Amino acid sequence: MAKDDSFDNFLKENSDIDLSVKTVTSDRVYSILSQAIFQGELKPGQRLVESKLAKLMKVSRTPIREAIIELEQKGLVVSSPPKGVRVAPLPTKEALNEFYDISSVLRGLAIRKAIENNNITENKIKQLNEIIIQSENFLKEGSLRDIANLNVKFHNIIEECSKSNELINMIDSLYKKSRERFSEILSEKDRQKESIEEHKVIVKAIIDKDAILAEKLIREHIVNGKESLIKEIELRRSC
Repeated sequence: MAKDDSFDNFLKENSDIDLSVKTVTSDRVYSILSQAIFQGELKPGQRLVESKLAKLMKVSRTPIREAIIELEQKGLVVSSPPKGVRVAPLPTKEALNEFYDISSVLRGLAIRKAIENNNITENKIKQLNEIIIQSENFLKEGSLRDIANLNVKFHNIIEECSKSNELINMIDSLYKKSRERFSEILSEKDRQKESIEEHKVIVKAIIDKDAILAEKLIREHIVNGKESLIKEIELRRSC
């Protein structure tokens, strides 16, 4: 990493970051590194060197190494032979189209099965509505990452109600390495506001037990997210 690397400035500007030896953990280092990746301070293709990161962050190499392993598991960095890792490249438009096309089919099937089998209880509907309310509150506060986390929870509840372990495993496998990366890029205020409104309409279809409409709505919801993501990635590439 270059001496004038923007990551160095990122650490200096975030003066609330406490990286003293007594308090640092791999989770804390992971949080800082992932935030830097999402904000573009650590750029796609940039090599991450344990020794340099440890020196820059004034910590031992152990939490750095553990954090990098987690970053790789979540698709935020990729192996860069003969040794080391690089920040993962932004996904291509073709890859996103394929990913979201599969996602829309699987998630559409999940909500249809959940409704047709009458598995979405009043308590589950209450949980979905509570997530919507919490999301609106976070939107007012500008806590977009929290909304992204709630979005994952919203969809997980619906998918669990499908009662199809095979389908749930397929969805989880699909999102395993992409959820963390894509959800943060999608955390733009305009899209989050639209997403919350789409969630409201989806819940209304669930309450009405309209499985066909709910499937249509959730597939449109996925497509809207894809288009927003592609637009944001193209914007980042042009910077």
